Parts: sequence; structure tokens; C-alpha cells
Amino acid sequence: MSALAIRHEQNKTVTLSAKLIFYGTQATDELARKIAAEIHAMYHEPNVFIFLSREAYEVRMQIDYEVVSIEEVLPLAYQNTDFRCNFIRLEAQNHVTRSFMGFGLGDNVGHWITSDHLGHSTTAAHEFGHALGLDHPERTDFRGVGNPGIMAPRGTLVDPHLQWNPLVAAGEYGGTLNPLHRRVQAYEIEAIFNGIVFDANGYAEIGYLSNVLFSENGYPLNVVF
Repeated sequence: MSALAIRHEQNKTVTLSAKLIFYGTQATDELARKIAAEIHAMYHEPNVFIFLSREAYEVRMQIDYEVVSIEEVLPLAYQNTDFRCNFIRLEAQNHVTRSFMGFGLGDNVGHWITSDHLGHSTTAAHEFGHALGLDHPERTDFRGVGNPGIMAPRGTLVDPHLQWNPLVAAGEYGGTLNPLHRRVQAYEIEAIFNGIVFDANGYAEIGYLSNVLFSENGYPLNVVF
């Protein structure tokens, strides 16, 4: 998911601005609102400050959304040059049986499935992180350190109270991370800004624009305009 980072010199804030454009048979305003709310809340939770030119800036999130029809999304994607715009298809299922972003870290497209309990499972916030360029951590064992970051994948080892089943041994069936316990960590937001350069107007583009749309089952659409 691409985004636009906006540096505000006067009040020393940086706003990460993204717009989620939802389409597909499961794209409703209610679901879109829940997804946007989860992302906004989880990425604000750490209350992060980053340093730019040796000055501290508070990081804020602006997450907008729109629900459009299949017919409406085609010209929007074809004409898009705005790094804030991300095109997410919402369906009940897809051929890989999980929500995913497009073609590499930072892509502005994805296919998410409602069986991932979007809006109240941390899945949307996790996929949003991939879209901002964040990968799964190399570390797979977070026992003894509390909640893992939002980018921790399923199968991560955690303390018993963070497992699907707190009564089983780590690594056994039910003995891995319940994604509900992922939390956005300060180090993850800081990583988003690694290597980011703001232009003279205070803007920085994050990610890239493939603008590819997906079929209902999650395959790239071959659209001829």
C-alpha cells in the first residue's frame, strides 16, 4: 500500500496519508469503515516520534476510504498517479485462501478476504504494513518480550497468554501467536521512514504504483483500455 508522507514544519508532525479504494462483491461501507478504523487506531497507538534533521516530529495517520463498483474502479486505477490511492478488492475467499498485497513490498494493490475477519483481527493493519514496505521480521520467537509487532506472521512463538491456546506448549497445535495480540510497535513505524527523502515542499512518496486490479478469485485482471 503506497502512501504520501507530509512533513509539517510549523507543528512538527509528519502525516502518513493513504486512501483505501475498495471494490468487489464484499465491499460495503460498513466493512470499509471498520478496516480504516482498525488501521488508524493501531498505527496511532505507539505515539511515535521520528527525527528529521535532528528535530523530533510526531507521526500521525490519515486513513481515508471509498467504496466503488467494478465499473468505477477501472478508470480510477488506469489514471491513478496519486501515491495515497490504494486499490483493495474485498471478497469472501481467493485462490491462496488469505489476504495479500500485490507484487512486492510497497505495492498499492491487494486482495483481502472477509474470512480473515477484517476490521477486528489485525489482518488489515498487517497488510497495510506490507504496503508501506514492512516485511515479516526475521525473528520468529517473541517469548519473554510481550506482544510482537504487527508484522509478526502466523506461527510466531509467543508467551502462553498470547497463543491461540494458552494451555499447550509453544510450537504445538494452538501454541503459536493469535494474531489478535499483534501490536504496532514504534520500531516498525520508524522503519517506514528509513531512506525516505522529503522534497522541498515537504512531501515524500512511499511505496510504488502498480495499479493492478484483481479478479474475484484473486488473479490479476488483464484489462485492455
